[in-house]
Amino acid sequence: MHFDRTAFGDQFLTVVAAAMPLVGCCFYRVEDGRHVVDHRLSGLSPYWLNRYYHRFWRFDPLHPERVGQQGIRLRSVTRETARRDAGAPEYFEQFLVPQNTVHQTELYFHAGSRIVAGASLLRSERNGPFTSDNLTFLDRLVGFVEDIVLSDEDEASALDIPGLTPREREIANLVGAAMCNKDICRRLDIELPTVKTHISRILVKAGVRNRAELMKKLHGRG
Repeated sequence: MHFDRTAFGDQFLTVVAAAMPLVGCCFYRVEDGRHVVDHRLSGLSPYWLNRYYHRFWRFDPLHPERVGQQGIRLRSVTRETARRDAGAPEYFEQFLVPQNTVHQTELYFHAGSRIVAGASLLRSERNGPFTSDNLTFLDRLVGFVEDIVLSDEDEASALDIPGLTPREREIANLVGAAMCNKDICRRLDIELPTVKTHISRILVKAGVRNRAELMKKLHGRG
């Protein structure tokens, strides 16, 4: 199963935002248990999503790649916990704080042994930390999604092109969905020359000559 980004992701964010005060939240898919793609934003600026892709994902202590396949559903970061993780203070002070965020809780959705999706929930000092009731609700919500929505998802790898950056992986996924360059620009809020540059690099890393060959590879026919 692939998440319908305009349906499930947006509806999930609506439910969470109605259940507790947040300064913003986002929903995303996870490929191969570690590559974060297809962000859906609520109350967050695309500017910071671009900043995340270009730099801060490397220091994100809640990134799925750092969680691994341990069945963890929830993990949080605050200024105090960030001090214990190399790189995390930079992520906290230079990425979260400028967005008026001092509390972040990450949700991880599993299908079988793999993390296949996640959500970032952000709160300000004024909102206060996530309460035990908040965390209990979120844990049950993740469990519900896993049991009802993800229970039939297979274990196949979504994409196996080595060396792609998170942004390249996201764009490759959109190419595989038959999305044209202009639509990719609108979806990701980036310029057309940037999309073309990314696709050129993706073709090289995938070992293919053109977009058609890339789509065959993405769909397992190449």
